[in-house]
Amino acid sequence: MRTFNKVKGASVFCGETNRKLGNITDLMYDLTANLITGYWLDNGQWWTKKHALALSLVNEETKKGFYVNTTDSLLPVTEKNKRFFHGNDRLMGQVIKKEDGDMVGIIEDVYFLPSTGKIIGYQVTEGLFEDFKGIKVIRTNHSTVHNEKDCLSIIVQ
Repeated sequence: MRTFNKVKGASVFCGETNRKLGNITDLMYDLTANLITGYWLDNGQWWTKKHALALSLVNEETKKGFYVNTTDSLLPVTEKNKRFFHGNDRLMGQVIKKEDGDMVGIIEDVYFLPSTGKIIGYQVTEGLFEDFKGIKVIRTNHSTVHNEKDCLSIIVQ
């Protein structure tokens, strides 16, 4: 299991040339499938386009970072790619509500499986004073997440 906070800033290298391709700055998601689909990369050059790396194309993971087979593994980012941390359709900061309308919390992080991208749950906050009590994690099932205009409705397990 992995979280966004654990991969944020990690380096991505090309396995053929051992050249650094960029750093992970965000996650891409597909909420209808309940999946994290890939990583958003930034190579530090403002004049180049941002790139995406699909989870399935990560060849190896070490303490140094992630490795892909070739530079062709990077895909251009399109408008349909939704981001976890930045952007208009970001998940971070979304309100999570139960199906009966009660607020569960606000999303701070996401837990997902790196092999498949399946979202296991969300780390949520209820506010500053509630955070002192400990981290609250909400587990989800694929069929229980409903993306509404201003929040996510889930069934809490």
